[in-house]
Amino acid sequence: MRVSETLVENLRLVSQRHVNPLGTLYGGYMLLWLVDSGSVAAMNFAEGNAALGFLDRIHFVHPVRLGDLVLFRAWVVGVRKSSMSVLVESYVKRGSELALATVGRMIYVKIDQNGMPQPVGKAVECDKGWEKLCGYFQQWRSWADSVIEAEGPSADASWHSVSRFLAMPEDSLDGVLMYGGRLLFRLDELAFIEAFSYYPTVYVTASVNRIVFRKAIFVGDIVEVKTGVTYVGTTSIEVGFVVEAYGFRGRRRVADGYFTFVNMAGGRPSEIKAPQLGDEAARMRKEESVKEAKMLRGLKPPEEEQPWLLSLLL
Repeated sequence: MRVSETLVENLRLVSQRHVNPLGTLYGGYMLLWLVDSGSVAAMNFAEGNAALGFLDRIHFVHPVRLGDLVLFRAWVVGVRKSSMSVLVESYVKRGSELALATVGRMIYVKIDQNGMPQPVGKAVECDKGWEKLCGYFQQWRSWADSVIEAEGPSADASWHSVSRFLAMPEDSLDGVLMYGGRLLFRLDELAFIEAFSYYPTVYVTASVNRIVFRKAIFVGDIVEVKTGVTYVGTTSIEVGFVVEAYGFRGRRRVADGYFTFVNMAGGRPSEIKAPQLGDEAARMRKEESVKEAKMLRGLKPPEEEQPWLLSLLL
C-alpha cells in the first residue's frame, strides 16, 4: 500500500462550545480532533486497535474561528514492527479555499485487548514524488526514539502546581484505557492555568512538543499532573508537565512533554512583561518551533491532495 492510499479525511464544524473567550477554536479541542484523525488512520491501516505513543511539533499555524469548517487529513508515513508514524494536518475550509491550520507528527502502537504491542503485519511504500517526506519521517522517527528513551522533563522545586482527576469510562474508547486525545484535552487546560498563574494574560496554544506517552492510564486510575514554567520569551511562555497515574496497579510515570502559549492580549502577539527564563535546551526548542512555524505559514496550497508538509521539504 502506498502512503497516499492510507489517507483518511473528516470534517468538523466549530460551534460555540468549542471556542475560547477570543472566539477561536480552543487548543484542547484541536488536539483532541487531531488525535482522532491520527487514530482512525492508524487503526484503519493496522486493522486493529492502536494507542498514541508519541506526539511532536504540532504547530497552530492559522486561527480557526467560530462557525468554521475544519478539514482533517492523516497519512501513515512509516511502519515498524508494532508502530506507525502518522502525519496529521488540518485546514480551515472557507468555500473552495483551504488554509493550513495545524500540522502534527505522531507515533501509534498497535495493541491487543490488554494494551500489549502487536505486530502491524504490513508496510507502506513511498509514492513517487513523496520521497523527501518519507525520508524526513525516517529521520524524525530516529530522533523521536532518542526523546522517548530520555527521562523527559523533571518536576523540580519550582513546579508548585499539582492537579488530580479520576480517569472515567467517558475518557476512554474501550472502557479500559484512557484515550490519548482526552488526556491532551486535559493537559492543554492545566498547562494554560500554569502559564496564567505565572503571568496573567490572554494566551492561545501555539505549539505542542515532545509529548511521550510512556505507560497506559486505566479507567479508575487517579491521574496526577505536575506543571511548571520552563521558558519565558518576549511573547511566548513554555510549560512543561509530568503525568503520573496511581491505583490498583501502583504509581507510575505515564506521560511528559511541553506546551507553548503566546500572549494575545492585544489581539496579536504581545509582550510578556516578566523576566526571561529558560536553559539552552528550552531556547533551542523555541527557535526550532518558531522557524518551522514561519515556514509553514508561507506555504501555498498543493495542486493535488498532497500533504502541505511535503511542499516544505521540496
